Amino acid sequence: MNTADPRDTPLVEIAGLRKSYGSYDVLKGIDLTVRRGEVVALIGSSGSGKTTLLRCVNLLETPSSGRINVDGKPFFEIRDGQDQARLSRGAVNAMRSRIGMVFQQFNLFPHMDVLANVMEGPRTVLREADSTNRARALDLLSKVGMADFADRRPDQLSGGQKQRVSIARALNMQPMLMLFDEPTSALDPELVGEVLKTMIDLAREGMTMLVVTHELGFALEVADRVVFLDAGTIAADGTPQEVLIRPPNERVRAFVNRFHETAELMKPLMG
Repeated sequence: MNTADPRDTPLVEIAGLRKSYGSYDVLKGIDLTVRRGEVVALIGSSGSGKTTLLRCVNLLETPSSGRINVDGKPFFEIRDGQDQARLSRGAVNAMRSRIGMVFQQFNLFPHMDVLANVMEGPRTVLREADSTNRARALDLLSKVGMADFADRRPDQLSGGQKQRVSIARALNMQPMLMLFDEPTSALDPELVGEVLKTMIDLAREGMTMLVVTHELGFALEVADRVVFLDAGTIAADGTPQEVLIRPPNERVRAFVNRFHETAELMKPLMG
């Protein structure tokens, strides 16, 4: 009988990933594994490669070289300048449809109400029947605390409300993996908490998440692992305690010296 914990099964495997723009190397050989059900926080200074790495995972950015496997399947591989795993556009889109992404900006359709925004992906990409799609969309809006705003347009919402709708929209595609690119960076400070609370709930339900964040309190309390990027390389990879409480080197220590202040701000959320 197989008694292996499914959380130990890799969902994302990245090896030797490089991304260059001309002579500028943004990623310099990233090796990273994300297990099923795991929350991995990507932290680091601006320009360290966090967002580029996240966008490479679902091929919004095409890596210069390296390998990406998702759900045990080869998603991308270039070695010695040669494509090793060329996927059709259809195969790439099919994989992307299973990877939800929430951006810094909300990217909601301004001419659609909240419910229509959440329903749009399954309707146009998956060709799902509206009855099934609508029921799930309403459940997800309730889940993120936005059920009472289903008929509102995006310009009638606060930034935090828009971001929660964006999360519901991504979840409505029933993803196996959620990518978050600094989802609170465009929000006023008083609105950050409501978005982090939604993400905390997702993490507690077992959603696999790769999160670029500057919210170190969130990383400490919610992440299974914290990965510190510095100038396109991984400078630390460990538990939140190993990286944030006992930084393994001076570069990480200098970055997290503001941690205690951030952690204090998170306490009301963790109740």
